[in-house]
Amino acid sequence: MSRTEAYSPVGLPGRDTPEALLHVGTALLVVALAVSSFAVWTPFGVAATFVLTLIIANAVPSGVPVLIICAFLYQNLVVAWFTPYIPDNDTFDALRGTNFIILMTAFGIFLAASFQHRVRALTELRPWLLLNMVLCGTVCFYFAFGVVHGGPKDAVVYFRNTITPLACFHVAVLAASLYPVDLRKSMLWLGAGAIIYGYAELIFTMDFLGLFHGDLYVERSVSRQVETGVWEQALKETGFVYRGIEDVMTTTFFNTPLFNDILPSVFRIGGPNFHPISYAYALSTISAWLLFRGRWLLPVAALPLLLVIGSKGATFMLFVAIAARLIYKPSRAGLALVAVIALAVVWTTAAIGYGGTHGDYHVLGLIAGMRDFLADPLGQGLGLGGNLSSTSINLNWQSAQAEGAASVPVESAVGVMLYQMGVGSLVFFGFLAALLVALRRQLVETGDPDFLFGFVGIATISANAVLQEEAFYSPLALAFCLLLVGISLGTRWRITAAARAGALD
Repeated sequence: MSRTEAYSPVGLPGRDTPEALLHVGTALLVVALAVSSFAVWTPFGVAATFVLTLIIANAVPSGVPVLIICAFLYQNLVVAWFTPYIPDNDTFDALRGTNFIILMTAFGIFLAASFQHRVRALTELRPWLLLNMVLCGTVCFYFAFGVVHGGPKDAVVYFRNTITPLACFHVAVLAASLYPVDLRKSMLWLGAGAIIYGYAELIFTMDFLGLFHGDLYVERSVSRQVETGVWEQALKETGFVYRGIEDVMTTTFFNTPLFNDILPSVFRIGGPNFHPISYAYALSTISAWLLFRGRWLLPVAALPLLLVIGSKGATFMLFVAIAARLIYKPSRAGLALVAVIALAVVWTTAAIGYGGTHGDYHVLGLIAGMRDFLADPLGQGLGLGGNLSSTSINLNWQSAQAEGAASVPVESAVGVMLYQMGVGSLVFFGFLAALLVALRRQLVETGDPDFLFGFVGIATISANAVLQEEAFYSPLALAFCLLLVGISLGTRWRITAAARAGALD
């Protein structure tokens, strides 16, 4: 039997479309109902979201990964509808936190399911569940440390961002190990919806956003930046004068001054999740996943949107995926993997080299993280440092450029994680390295391109994380990738366990 024949795709012919319709339709309905319940009253929203997720996890457990993807990608589109009726920023934040409640409810359910008797029969799965639990415990320790050492609000923000990839992996790998999880149609439809939305936003700009109060959503986010002094600080450091929302939504092509004199400025689309970088990672991840499934139309359609958004990291990920897909053959899997690692190393080295000679903020943040890690290997706790923390609001970049390092780590996920979690971050990095090794082994054994996608995704996102916070901390970057990786590995182990049971019978 050939390696390709040894690995059969999930799902039964002719049944994937109705099941995908059920999963996607149910997921979108649950997200809409959950956000609506938060708009009524926050405690009611928490309770309703918990109950809705619990129902889905018990009635359609194989659809939980689709629910999580829909919550990450389309939740803020629903939030935008309620923006005119939301009285304060706390309620606004509560609505945007719906997807985290959905994820953590699903995580709690599948964590409890980890102790079932049938899970013990999946020998390949058990070490990963144990490692993931240890890592989650480490994150919880540094969360408590951050609450005591810093501010509770900042600690909660970084706890959510750090635990999300681990929760996604746990839910996905266990769901796929126990049930047939088929995302072929679901990913195609979700990706098509995201791309159509992106082109509509690019072409019709604020007129399109105004159809569902998306313009008010953006205005509320910008007004909060004005209140916290973000634009006042930008005026002092760069001379940029904020005149209105159009200034925020307009950027140079590929978000770089190199094209200022060549190409006109473009409307920087934010996607249905209203965050350009996260949206770019969603497009890149979906496109790369589809590429390795032999579908090229949507990835080609997504590429212009990625260039307009200007996320270099997300675009790099898709280009590496295209290169790996073109050179990959089961007989030369090793060559494809070496090429991926080489491209990731060259990309990171070049970015650090260029940024180091130009006083780039990302490099200064990375250097700060490495400096403070060596000074205090234990770590400071979650919420200290980082773009989303109040400890970095008053950063003086002119002083940082003069000194060759920022006062606290920012912009770099690796630098921030080293600073916050100290030696605990090495467990996180080791977990990703172990996943790369496992994906390489599965690719060599089965020849299935799903594992090549996982390898490309983790390698490129980790390379981007050296100089970009969103790579690790955006739900649609590493977390989305690990969700798909967990499904691939869980499916493989479920098939292997079934084959062993068949052989014994």
